[in-house]
Amino acid sequence: MESSGSIGQIHVLNAFKTRLQDSYNFELNGDIEIKGKGLMKTYFLKGLRY
Repeated sequence: MESSGSIGQIHVLNAFKTRLQDSYNFELNGDIEIKGKGLMKTYFLKGLRY
């Protein structure tokens, strides 16, 4: 995930987003290949949901 992220961004997997989506905003980053897991959706954490 580090190689497909961006500087200053928090890069998370779909499982993390699913648990916190009621409290935080996320931006889809797309599908990336995770070693040992395969293709997975990833997101950038954008901030608190008001």
